[in-house]
Amino acid sequence: RRLELGRQPPEPSSISSMAPAWKALASVLATASIADAEVQTYREALLTEAKHRQNDWFLNKAWAGEPPNGRLDWPKEEFGIQLQITNGNYICDAEEKVTKPEDSADADMQPESIPITFGRFDVEDADPIDVFNVLADIQAQEEWDELLQGGPGVHILGDFVNEKARAAAVTFVAHPFPDRQVFQWQAYNATRDWKDMWVTFSTRRNAELYKLRETEAWPAVQAQNCLGAYHVVALPQGGCHVVFTTMVNSHPPWPITAKFVFNLLWTKTVGYIQALRERAKYLKQQRLASGKPAVPIIPDWLLYDGVAPNATASGKFWHPDAPKTIPPYSGADYVVDIVQASELEKMKKFVTEGSHLPVLLFGSACLTLGFFAAYKRLRRRSTLSADVDVLEEGILSETSPIE
Repeated sequence: RRLELGRQPPEPSSISSMAPAWKALASVLATASIADAEVQTYREALLTEAKHRQNDWFLNKAWAGEPPNGRLDWPKEEFGIQLQITNGNYICDAEEKVTKPEDSADADMQPESIPITFGRFDVEDADPIDVFNVLADIQAQEEWDELLQGGPGVHILGDFVNEKARAAAVTFVAHPFPDRQVFQWQAYNATRDWKDMWVTFSTRRNAELYKLRETEAWPAVQAQNCLGAYHVVALPQGGCHVVFTTMVNSHPPWPITAKFVFNLLWTKTVGYIQALRERAKYLKQQRLASGKPAVPIIPDWLLYDGVAPNATASGKFWHPDAPKTIPPYSGADYVVDIVQASELEKMKKFVTEGSHLPVLLFGSACLTLGFFAAYKRLRRRSTLSADVDVLEEGILSETSPIE
């Protein structure tokens, strides 16, 4: 069943800064709570947003349009891998900048905006469980991903009971530039037959994670992946198909932009996917040679809906006492979080020019949007257990339910 989130971003245009009048209103919207809304787990929020971006944006031709005038740029292709970025830029930065931009008039406190990356590729000679385990076993990533080799590496921060999500601190080596470190949440989902599997990542709302480990010392840079998601589905002829999205802000030095970095280094992403393919094939060969059945690397209570948290399954990663985090990508927060920075100037003009009537009208419209989003979330509480969409024509003969 397709997610009917009703959240369409503005049309792409040039980037502009967030103005003070809009910042104040944005803060109210971002921190507003809906009295009757039940706070989701981080897992629920992240999976819902990941499915929305892939199904309702990237795979929806009505949303994407046609390059170069649509929302997506021309695709880049190599070795059967297709990559595309959005023509517009979307807010992705450190949490204190995204949610509290009004705290400072300093330009350095304004949130940065970057394109969103989408892509797809097939993996032959490997099953969805193999690709899933490559993506989910982030500690083993050091064995095959050159960006993690020779640095501080990966540190699992825990399996958070209140969020039904795992967390990790990951450092990427960027020689000759400083390392990039992320403190990220990781959430998973799968059908019981493992023909349809999700791995998602996000650095949003990660204040609790910074309490568990010190950041890497200067000159390392704290980077963000505001939403990364890989959807792996079995193909009828064998192998699997992967659709993914990432939203990485590595904070390149001025005047280099995220779009420039993508256009210059997109073949590095291709190289990462090629290495992922080879690792997945290796895992399948290893389990077939050993005669052992496939097993997800992640505990069942993190992978499937309706499974009670299990301390034994998580072992040393069990983390039951962390306070509940209000997850991103929900309610009025979405207005501030995903709206294109290029539209903020238009909104600022709307609320500052003329009489107070436009201000009241705009504020009312935004509050109405927040209440409607909360209502939709409550109405779709069964979203994560609903049928998943077919990603592309011919990939799956029928839909399979997400567990």
